[in-house]
Amino acid sequence: MTDKATQRVSRTGLRKKAAVLALTAGLFGGLALSSTPASASAGQGVIAGVDIPWDDWGDEGPISATDYATSNVTAMWQQILWADGLLSWSDIDCQFGPTTTAATKNWQTKYQVPGGADGIVGQNTLNRAALHLSGAAGTNNRIIYNGRYDNRKITMTRQDDGRWGMWISSDLRPLWYNNATFTVCP
Repeated sequence: MTDKATQRVSRTGLRKKAAVLALTAGLFGGLALSSTPASASAGQGVIAGVDIPWDDWGDEGPISATDYATSNVTAMWQQILWADGLLSWSDIDCQFGPTTTAATKNWQTKYQVPGGADGIVGQNTLNRAALHLSGAAGTNNRIIYNGRYDNRKITMTRQDDGRWGMWISSDLRPLWYNNATFTVCP
């Protein structure tokens, strides 16, 4: 049996613990809500992301013969097709034409993209491609797409503000949806 003084101390201690737990839960709940990554999209005009780079591409696109068909983003996708052995270097022209569409369908079949081979580079296709990224984000850091053909690689960057860029040879450009500014673009 405990005396009344001990019971009072125990209840006071329990109230303090409950208050600390409630405060902690509120703080962590607030942090969880505030750290939710911002959603990127073609509407931003450039491939962009936050936090880890590997999940940036999942909310990008679509890229196709009818969506952003002449753009730096199309050049990025063409380089991925080249790195995986499905396009020749001379086919990288920033234009999503019949050759790129056919190569995209082959890529989607070869790498078993959920949803099938429709020739449209949407979230499923970009998520599958992102599995082959390595490196680190941030100014002056490099993100590499590790191609699956002849050890081909594509060098990209994601700046501190989240915007992605890519090199074609020594030509570094932002990955614009509405502009084709690489020197290989017509």
